[in-house]
Amino acid sequence: MSFAVGAARGAGVLGASNAAASPTHKGGKVFSTAGGHVALNGRGKRSASWSGISRGGARRGVVKVSAADGQDAYNKAMAEYSKTPFEYRHDLGLYYHTILPNLLVGTQPVSTADIDRLHDVEGVTCMFDTQMDKDKEHWGVDAGALKHQMDQRGVEHWRHPFLDFNADSLREGLPHAVAAMDKALRNGHVVYCHCTAGMGRSPGVAIAYLFWCHQFETLDDAYDYLTSRRPCGPKKEAIRGATLDMLAAHGDALPSELVAAGEEGNPRGTTLTVEERWKIVSKLRIAMGDDPEACLQSPTGAVNNR
Repeated sequence: MSFAVGAARGAGVLGASNAAASPTHKGGKVFSTAGGHVALNGRGKRSASWSGISRGGARRGVVKVSAADGQDAYNKAMAEYSKTPFEYRHDLGLYYHTILPNLLVGTQPVSTADIDRLHDVEGVTCMFDTQMDKDKEHWGVDAGALKHQMDQRGVEHWRHPFLDFNADSLREGLPHAVAAMDKALRNGHVVYCHCTAGMGRSPGVAIAYLFWCHQFETLDDAYDYLTSRRPCGPKKEAIRGATLDMLAAHGDALPSELVAAGEEGNPRGTTLTVEERWKIVSKLRIAMGDDPEACLQSPTGAVNNR
């Protein structure tokens, strides 16, 4: 059962189509404000996957890009990592999509004008930032100026950084990031979740949130829901692994170690029973200092049929 949303904010929803991202496509919003843009290389959208990691195994799903590399090298590394044809165009402006009425996913903001636009046009009240400091430095972004503008506009800045092009980092950080995203949305924020290109880390967090906290029957359902709205290629296997980690974590705690996830394509962690979903949601909300039972009346992220 897929989660159905009403009228989404702005023009950022593609509905059920798998339309390619392009500067003129109505499915996303593109602004030429020295921000960023994601586009297709003129080829069709491909699915993305990554070999699962297991305790004690080799670190896989990692692609490195030097700080000295330019945009072409960055896009080459992204293509190698995600196995998708999408590119990041730093010069073409913000590019984002509405996933839920109160959740947008997109590229990094790089100017104070970007902060103003997201706040004034989309009503964003929480910037959910999954970048490392070095990512901003790589693109010459003045993080201090952006933070000052957020403070001036009353936009909260929640940081949950992941390493770029690193599936292990995504898997390990998802539980804490999803707990925070769930908290922000339950608190009534309109959240803009971003990484650099809005292609891996930020949609990965959003998909995990959808799978764990909403009524999607399978990981594929949650993955397809987001990628039909925003063409991208986050590591599905990292989300599957994090799901297994959440289920295996002792008591009410978030995971402290990775469990054996098996090889890519293993069905474990791709479906959740009502009881398993409630177990995950309880851990997420306890981690944020909340009583899970008291959260059930929240219209966003609530699990009502446990």
